[in-house]
Amino acid sequence: MKKNAFRDMGSFILLIGALLAMAFAATCGGGGDSAPSTGTVNTTISDPPTCKSPGGSFDKVWVTITRVRAHTSNNAAPNDSGWIDLINLRNAPKQIDLLNLDSTTCVLTQLGSTSGLPAGQYQQIRLYLLSNSPGSGEATPSQNNCLSSGYNCVVSGATTETLLLSSEAQTGIKIPSGQIAGGKFTVLGGQSIDLNIDFDACSSIVRQGNGQYRLKPVLHAGEISLNNNSISGRVVEIVNGMSNPISNAVVLVEQKDSNSIDRVVMQKTTGQDGRFIFCPLPSGTGTYDIVTAATNSSKTYNATVTLSVPLGTNMGDIPLVPEGGGTTPAQINGLITSTPNPVDISLSALQAVGGGNPLIVTIPLFANSTPIETTETGGSCLAGTACADYTLYVPASNPQVGTFSVTPSMSYTAPASAPVYYWINAQAFAPVSGSTTACTSPSLPLTFDATTRIVVSAGSITTQDFSFTGCDGP
Repeated sequence: MKKNAFRDMGSFILLIGALLAMAFAATCGGGGDSAPSTGTVNTTISDPPTCKSPGGSFDKVWVTITRVRAHTSNNAAPNDSGWIDLINLRNAPKQIDLLNLDSTTCVLTQLGSTSGLPAGQYQQIRLYLLSNSPGSGEATPSQNNCLSSGYNCVVSGATTETLLLSSEAQTGIKIPSGQIAGGKFTVLGGQSIDLNIDFDACSSIVRQGNGQYRLKPVLHAGEISLNNNSISGRVVEIVNGMSNPISNAVVLVEQKDSNSIDRVVMQKTTGQDGRFIFCPLPSGTGTYDIVTAATNSSKTYNATVTLSVPLGTNMGDIPLVPEGGGTTPAQINGLITSTPNPVDISLSALQAVGGGNPLIVTIPLFANSTPIETTETGGSCLAGTACADYTLYVPASNPQVGTFSVTPSMSYTAPASAPVYYWINAQAFAPVSGSTTACTSPSLPLTFDATTRIVVSAGSITTQDFSFTGCDGP
């Protein structure tokens, strides 16, 4: 048995849209210990740059970001006090392609930021780039897309040229109040806000007489509007009335599928401060359910399910409850077989929440789980079959559940006592194509009721096997 496992010079909004997508998207998380103290600013890109190939000169414009900062005063100098780091990457700089819309949307989130921007009015932003000749001991990106042309560059066909900097590495690219619509932007506690800044990217790239390229930022103010495409929060444990952040908690964003089962839309883990932010999330699809759980060397926590969370919400603190039955998660093992052809398998652990007509939600899986498997022939597989082993680690407890509200404040029902029931759902997909296979039943079990659920407990191993038949090739 086998176990597999960036106007012709068009919109430099990228650098800031991006960075502010990065800088303000992450603000979804907030900068205090509760939702009212923080807000979120995200940035989007206004116009696609016309200097991009094939109609323009450049294929890519790479810049390496080391820091994004904000200040409430337009007169603050780079070294004055009061600056807030929206993202600090000085120990691990990251590159973005200013001509790639995907890499400049919600950049802070994509770069892994979980910090937030405290509520207030802000009149200045600075974006810092890595020098093309970093000093001794200065960190550089793990992968340099500029190759030997420094760390900021323009790419045209097979040619990569260094993008020379002026003061962007020392004092940052400044966005003053005169280039911000209304002279400032306001971040409100508990809200997410979109910030669109038109940064004329292509006009900002100057070709010098010697043929070299230099960055001379040209900025155009954008307009700030309420954002509706992010959800953020902080995962905590309440100890003696104090909210202690839980790092590396698994957070799932879910929505119901056609069978009214909550399926995962996006997944993340919390930072050291317990914070997370999902951005962007699809709009126009209603509310989302947020499910989180955690385990570490000393504790395993019950899953917490928060239902009906609207977009644009900072959820504040989401409490997890330590399990009373032990510190070790429950383990579920099994053998998957497919006949006659190999298939890709997606595995989910499901639990029921609610009363007489319960909602079935997907529960986070812990480290060392194998949620994706591929059946293969040979080894210990029976003749004429393909097979794979799987292992899932899950909370050995029932979840606590609450429906999101601002007023009154959130409350959760206590986790139900044992027994602890799960359904393990295995879905088969054709290799390579990724479409559901023509297995006779591509999703098992066929029903989610008392006859197909299993019981788990802390530290124990429960076994459930799956057999897919009639599986055609890709």
